[in-house]
Amino acid sequence: MQRLSIHLRTCCLILMGLTILCQVSSGQEPAPSKALDRPLRVLTANIWNYAEPYETRMQLLREQIVALQPDLIGFQEAGWTPGEAHQVKQLLQGLNYHIEHESDGSDSRERRLLDVAVASRWPLKRKAFQKLPGSGKALAVEIAAPQPIGPLLFVSTFGTARWQFDRELHRERDAVALDRFLREISDPEGFPPIIAGDFDATPDSASIRFLTGRQSLEGRSTHYYDSWKAAGNRDAGHTWSTRNHYAKKTTAQFWHLTDHHRRIDYIFIGSPHHYRGYARVTSARVVLNQPSGTDWPSDHFGVLAEIAVKPEGQ
Repeated sequence: MQRLSIHLRTCCLILMGLTILCQVSSGQEPAPSKALDRPLRVLTANIWNYAEPYETRMQLLREQIVALQPDLIGFQEAGWTPGEAHQVKQLLQGLNYHIEHESDGSDSRERRLLDVAVASRWPLKRKAFQKLPGSGKALAVEIAAPQPIGPLLFVSTFGTARWQFDRELHRERDAVALDRFLREISDPEGFPPIIAGDFDATPDSASIRFLTGRQSLEGRSTHYYDSWKAAGNRDAGHTWSTRNHYAKKTTAQFWHLTDHHRRIDYIFIGSPHHYRGYARVTSARVVLNQPSGTDWPSDHFGVLAEIAVKPEGQ
């Protein structure tokens, strides 16, 4: 993974006017893992930081994550409170995940509410953090995944101020910058990068059309598989819905809508046009959508994708 190593071993790069913060997570080489003989399971989850009822929601999130058994998790709206372990570490304590967070909070005396984070069954080697021009951000982590995957670039992304209906320009700029960032640090000879995130955009929007190869933006074109569509799903797959009364409250307050449903959370897989490694989406489903009484795990539902990592018969 020569290109990735070159970029991630550098402490600080200035690229296209944006700062990429890079560091080596551990000075030790990870222990070898047994070959993966089943599909890779990936989850994306916007966990709504410390919104109440916090303890109840975290218990629901933990129970449902345990039931899903994902190998990789991309978190958005994760929090950190001074004097405490960050939210994702508390959520996954004892579940045998390696965790990397946008920030450990050591540079702040105030709560952080909108961080991105990743969790992996396998060790983490290096990370790169990129601010995006439309208010988004992306945390890219190299995972020491077992064969037949090998080194894997996994990304969690989120936008802090692009959720409004009238901010597709912000989302477009972020989508273009995210693609440029990943193509710069990923290895075309390796396994396709996986992106998990809250994109605040529906599948017919320009930003998602760009990422899935259906239109160009800023003189650039690309292609990633939308795992929901690649799995053959024909239903809407809504991840933001007024069926969830947390989302209903927000939707009524900001958009004056009482019946509203969108698919805005995605897992994208790098294209075979760009990467030699084998990846095929076998299933994708909406998850973290089971309430307990009137309580839900978050205001967003999550998405779980299963990805075959070798051709059938091999």
